[in-house]
Amino acid sequence: MTRPICAAILLFDGVEVLDFAAPFEVFSLAGTRIAPGSLQVTTLASRASVSARNGLVVNAQGGLSDNPDFDVVVLPGGPGVERVLRCDPEAVRWIQAAVPKARCVLSICSGALFLASGGWLKQRRASTHHSDLELLRTLEPSVEIVHGQRYVVDGPFVTSDGISAGLDASLFVVDRLLGTEVASATAAWMEYHSDGWRPRPESGSERG
Repeated sequence: MTRPICAAILLFDGVEVLDFAAPFEVFSLAGTRIAPGSLQVTTLASRASVSARNGLVVNAQGGLSDNPDFDVVVLPGGPGVERVLRCDPEAVRWIQAAVPKARCVLSICSGALFLASGGWLKQRRASTHHSDLELLRTLEPSVEIVHGQRYVVDGPFVTSDGISAGLDASLFVVDRLLGTEVASATAAWMEYHSDGWRPRPESGSERG
């Protein structure tokens, strides 16, 4: 029997709620109700409980000492991203170990700053929240920023615009890994009526 695709979502103090909740909802629904056993998702953090943006307390399902060999790595954004980069070496080490081994890396909103600081966006196309565009350029001057088309695909990296765009990007990842039928059924079950997640190679949003 083929093992399920394994996805990990990084949590940290100050993480934007929808940034992690949207991919968790999409992936868990796709892997249980729509295509049972195809996709497993877990949340990880450097401590058991984190305080998300606006004070929502979330208990992570696992720690960062867990095996970093995940097929999908999700890096959410939020006001805590810069604090993680400065003050959470365990989380930074986990990112450094997990990203190169993943088949697909999804950053949402300012989560793209994790990728830029690690050097993974060199000469790549990417997006982030509109308030972090200049910081993204500062961290990685060679990045080609594409903003305003919900998400950008460059090789294994999928980077999204801010917050709600992570829902479209997550559905795209399901499309890429499990097929359009599963992604469409997931969106329909969620009553999410949008074409924003669909691949749009004609607009130059996908490469590699």
